[in-house]
Amino acid sequence: MAIHLVRGLSTLALVFPRATPARRDRLIRAWGRKVLAIFSVRLVVDPPPGLDLAARRRLYVGNHVSWLDIYALQSVTAARFVAKAELATWPLIGRLIRQSGTVFIERSKRSDTRRINQTLRAHLEAGDVIAVFPEGTTSDGRDVRKFHANLLQAALDADAEIVPFCLRYLDTQGNYAEAPAYIGDLTFLQSVARVLRERRLVCELTFFPPLERAGRGRRELAAAAEQQVRLRLHGHSRQDR
Repeated sequence: MAIHLVRGLSTLALVFPRATPARRDRLIRAWGRKVLAIFSVRLVVDPPPGLDLAARRRLYVGNHVSWLDIYALQSVTAARFVAKAELATWPLIGRLIRQSGTVFIERSKRSDTRRINQTLRAHLEAGDVIAVFPEGTTSDGRDVRKFHANLLQAALDADAEIVPFCLRYLDTQGNYAEAPAYIGDLTFLQSVARVLRERRLVCELTFFPPLERAGRGRRELAAAAEQQVRLRLHGHSRQDR
């Protein structure tokens, strides 16, 4: 993983400034796939029929369980993320996520939401793909917390699609896996050690159809996305939605 981090920093410094958007997306997807492979996580992607995962100008919203979530989503969507400001100060990883286009938010400052929404709107209008975790924190992956609606406003203002997703971590027998959950007083290194102790993990990434926005505000859309994620976590298949 250390070697992969160094390669990532080198790519951001030497390749990204001259790369086309399409090549950047390929590099980001490859980066995410490699991280999952290093930690022996097999990704299973379940999109609805007709959903083009390479489409642009889209906001993905879903549940948040682990630091692995970012790499799972990146490996499929090459999305930019909204993250807590303190992550920018992490050694190596902080620099990596800063240079890869992450948008940072001061969650303790209510006034920062407006700035973030303006930034996200500009990215979406430029054709970027953004992923956010509206719970505002991680959960154990058994259920989903309330989805806060503030960051969905950027998609409404930019007339961008809003696509919900659900992340579940399983063992090789298809049972719930607790190890990836980054919760409580766990430090990052302790969380990494928990994941490494598992010989194999499966990350199931389910996408849902874009939300119908007509006549619905951001709170209604957030509640609709939250309900779809909750149903999936409770064992419903896509056909049951």
